[in-house]
Amino acid sequence: MSWLLLAFASAFFLGIYDLAKKKSVQDNAVRPVLFLCSAFYALFMLPVLLTGHCEQLTLHDHLYLMLKAVIVGASWLFTYNAIAHMPLSISTTIRALAPLFTIMIAVGFMGERPFAMQWVGIAICICSYIGLSMAGRKEMGHFFGNGWVVCMLLGTILASCSGIYDKFILQRMNFEPLTVQVWFSIYMMLVQFLCMMVSWLPKRRFSHPFQFRWYFLLVAAFLIIADRCYFLAVSSQDALISIITVLRRSSVFISFLAGIIIFKERKSKLKFVALLGVVIGLCLISLGK
Repeated sequence: MSWLLLAFASAFFLGIYDLAKKKSVQDNAVRPVLFLCSAFYALFMLPVLLTGHCEQLTLHDHLYLMLKAVIVGASWLFTYNAIAHMPLSISTTIRALAPLFTIMIAVGFMGERPFAMQWVGIAICICSYIGLSMAGRKEMGHFFGNGWVVCMLLGTILASCSGIYDKFILQRMNFEPLTVQVWFSIYMMLVQFLCMMVSWLPKRRFSHPFQFRWYFLLVAAFLIIADRCYFLAVSSQDALISIITVLRRSSVFISFLAGIIIFKERKSKLKFVALLGVVIGLCLISLGK
């Protein structure tokens, strides 16, 4: 399957994942939610490990995957907290700015060169993502004066670094995608467990109460599917991480509509115009040669 189609599939399931994630953290303690979602992810991937479908790794290889878990874990810590306190249609569109940082790194340091039409599509998508974020000012106030917006931006930058790191380990170090996904899930669970034990458990009586929700299972399930499509796309030797990142963030459509329809968030003409821009940009990226 084309890496472009895999990127689009990842975006679809990522959008549903964002919706389940919002339901999981809304009025809930974030750190135990992170741990349990990570634990279910690892539990679902465990049969793959036990049946011997993963390649053998050295200690040096495991350190690379541990580092990935630390980077993504830190990103999740920022973004889950932000999503718990922000409108979904705004938080996910801020996170959709990840392509801006990824493209800068991929083009500047990894030698990627998208085609001319794809550059136009990328530019339109980025401008549209910025427009979507600007549309949220009436709901969130001044963006850079809001601590949760800053958390979302920090998490987004870390997610961009993770995307570049994924290209490094999958294309240049030739890790097998399924192996990366399985061991990443295990190390992510350990990272979130340590974070919960250190930063939440001692102060749990003074923080937001924790509630178990079945949405945790949906978070894990949809993220597994989204990640599988994503890792397969990135592992393709002709895949461009700058393009994959933009396509993957088209998940903003599902999050945007869910925020307005399900969570009754504010409607805006600028939001809809920006979404149209994203559609045009994605078409140019897919067709550009």
